[in-house]
Amino acid sequence: MALTKKQLRDVCLMWSGTTQCRYLDEDDDGCGNTVDICKKLSPLKDTIDEEVDLFLADMQKNGQDPTKQGVPIGDNCKGYVVFKAKAQGYDVKP
Repeated sequence: MALTKKQLRDVCLMWSGTTQCRYLDEDDDGCGNTVDICKKLSPLKDTIDEEVDLFLADMQKNGQDPTKQGVPIGDNCKGYVVFKAKAQGYDVKP
């Protein structure tokens, strides 16, 4: 798995609604297993940021609270290069 369970719980805030990292995603490790990865350092970062900005603008335009929609919009870590087969996170020693 790319990110450790502790990283997912404490930093990525998995299953934490709006506070969850917007860059957290699932991917296939090539062996049919699903891994959790942070795509903050990938080419998708700009697309994800743009989608979140559009979502927030739409919520403001409609007078709705974006934190009550359950959409992950958090950005609380430096990001990781995607290594599908190597565990990584704040609790993993290099």
